Amino acid sequence: MPKPVFRRARATAKPASSTILRSGIVGLMIACGVATADLAGAQSPAREPQPPVLLTADQVTFDEPNGLVTATGNVELAQGPRSVRADTITYNQKTKVVTATGAIRLVEPSGDIIFADYAELTDDLKDVFIENIRVLMTDNGRVAGNEGERREGRLTRVSRGVYSPCDLCRTDPTRAPLWQIRAVRIVHDNQEHEVRYKDATMEIFGIPVAYTPYLSHPDPSVDRKSGFLTPSFGNSSDLGFILKNHYYWDIGENQDATFDLQGYSKQGLLLGGQYRKRFENGRFEIEGAITRGELTNGPSKDSPKDQRTRGYIGAKGLFDIDETWRAGFDVKRASEATFLRRYYDFREDYLTSKAYVEGFQGRNYASLAAYGFQDLRYGNTIPEPVAVPVARYNALGEPGSFLGGRWSFDSSLLAVSRPSDGGPNTQRVVAQPGWQRDIVSSAGFITTLSGSVLVAGYTADRFSPTDPTARGSEDVSRFRFFPQGQMTVRYPFVRYGESSQQLIEPIGQLTAAPKLRTNKLFPNEDSLDVEFDESNLLTPNRFTGIDRLDDGVRVTYGLRGAIYGNTQGSASLFLGQSRRLTNAVSDFQVGSGLEDRTSDYVGKLDLQPADWLDVNYGFRIDHETLRPRRHSLNASAGVPWLRLSTAYTFVDQTASRAAVSQDRVEQATFVLSSSFSDHWSASLVHVQAMEPQPGARLDLATLTYTDECLVFQTVAQRDYTITPGGVKDGNTIFFRLVFKNVGEFKTPSINANFMGSSSSSSSN
Repeated sequence: MPKPVFRRARATAKPASSTILRSGIVGLMIACGVATADLAGAQSPAREPQPPVLLTADQVTFDEPNGLVTATGNVELAQGPRSVRADTITYNQKTKVVTATGAIRLVEPSGDIIFADYAELTDDLKDVFIENIRVLMTDNGRVAGNEGERREGRLTRVSRGVYSPCDLCRTDPTRAPLWQIRAVRIVHDNQEHEVRYKDATMEIFGIPVAYTPYLSHPDPSVDRKSGFLTPSFGNSSDLGFILKNHYYWDIGENQDATFDLQGYSKQGLLLGGQYRKRFENGRFEIEGAITRGELTNGPSKDSPKDQRTRGYIGAKGLFDIDETWRAGFDVKRASEATFLRRYYDFREDYLTSKAYVEGFQGRNYASLAAYGFQDLRYGNTIPEPVAVPVARYNALGEPGSFLGGRWSFDSSLLAVSRPSDGGPNTQRVVAQPGWQRDIVSSAGFITTLSGSVLVAGYTADRFSPTDPTARGSEDVSRFRFFPQGQMTVRYPFVRYGESSQQLIEPIGQLTAAPKLRTNKLFPNEDSLDVEFDESNLLTPNRFTGIDRLDDGVRVTYGLRGAIYGNTQGSASLFLGQSRRLTNAVSDFQVGSGLEDRTSDYVGKLDLQPADWLDVNYGFRIDHETLRPRRHSLNASAGVPWLRLSTAYTFVDQTASRAAVSQDRVEQATFVLSSSFSDHWSASLVHVQAMEPQPGARLDLATLTYTDECLVFQTVAQRDYTITPGGVKDGNTIFFRLVFKNVGEFKTPSINANFMGSSSSSSSN
């Protein structure tokens, strides 16, 4: 092969020259020797083909005797996804080294940008030596150091460097950021997608606060990665000192797991974990925990203790069978009533387990399910039922498809089983066709006509007519046929003003159904409790289910008024009552507000004149004494820098108006919050019970700082409740620090990830 002949070449152009002239320099590096270097080595062993090197600059000179190609003025050198911009770039054909000086900007394939004043690169741009290196990562994280190097396009090493994702001070960029990690060496591994530190010191406001000989965290391209999570610790009067360690395992793209090892100075070790997997047609999760400890087995702290193995297990999943059907399950079980409260701060009264299949098609819905329950109320001896099967089918017709209205069809199948020492075993099948039509007259009346026919069959053993929840001695098989019709008439008066719209709407309703001899002849699985308020005043059946029916003829009347601002603000008020025309005796329980011929008054007020005030108030007032029987208030007033919120509940369940002993529940929650700066916020919470046992229930104070790289939160809590075993929850102080990209450090309360609440996993 003849040796290539080089000729001196010079291309010059003023900075203001046309784009065509500047672009004409593209490829000049190849003509001036970069490609020649490859030709010269053509007889050497073959290596992986490399993309061409492209060069643009205001001026390019070629020093043939020394083999130097020099580009100056807005220089950009690119090869594949990598590019270098600098004031001056020089290529040495003999050493195959590219030297860049002045305002260097090196763009990596990952999106990271490296800044420097001086850099030496190999001809393929993969290996680099840099002085005064500064790296801007894709997540706005920054690395800076005295010098750095990149090897094989994979490892970027920075000597005596610092890392921080925090923004610099605008008025004084030389000030230390809010926090940073200073290390003897920082290594960014693009293949392992990891940032590693040797002899690292955490600094906050430039002050060292922690040291570790080794630290690592995923780089910005990583969503998750196997590794130990940040440990946490705490203290409990019942469990003692608490230390929690977690390991996150990234098994694959569609599955992961977390392993928990928790130590308690008074109870020993607790082992737990979670496993999660996604499929093409669904997802699956399972978790559990096990421990062996000596805990109080009784209602007070003086009760005897026993030592045994305790734990819980939970699993849930949801899978698409086809475009119409899907199947799922959600199963939870604890070894005892107090386990989840003690170790996971789970305060619900029940654990509900279910498995189901359901289908959606147009306006049709069908499901088949099975339910089981575990009562977590300590000392409760009533056995929980099992509901298998629970099936339903609902269909809804097109508007105007039948007699100018819309037809509906609801059906269900229910079987409830209890242990032999419990209440009745019940089976029920129901079919209920219905129809509804809205008619708007030319005079402005809006009339809604509706009707339904309930057909139900019941069988039950161990049934008690006096108490449907208790064990009886009767075996019954009964049939129910219950037609019901309803006509609702509304006449809205609307006025349009310059700044608002006003509405006054009287409502009248007539509901007619046959009078039943008694509801107590039938088992009752879904209507044991009744909550009468404005939401069910106008419904055909004001019981919660269909095992008890609202029979006879009654009229219901009400008035709704509202005002709506054209730009902002609204207010509305509704007040209503009903009166039975036929039967004076009701199957509604005493104290429900529906036990008399004339019901209590119910209403609701919604008030939002502006963003600074929001009030939602529901009430029920005794129709004879005009005393309140129920209040429900949710209100919030203020601006972001100072806002007061409250949630108040009052329910009077007293059976008789003349009763000396009152059965009332009254409790209020008060919240004072403030976002007093762009980054700082604080809140105070107090929960106070007035009846039946007056006293504070909870005090909570929270202080939070949030910015682009740090979340700091302090929570102080005092819980006045007493757990089973006579143990007071007492005081809790919670600190939480979240360093962006590095991890979270916290001193937790007993609460941990539980399938019943939100959970998340990350790695550090």
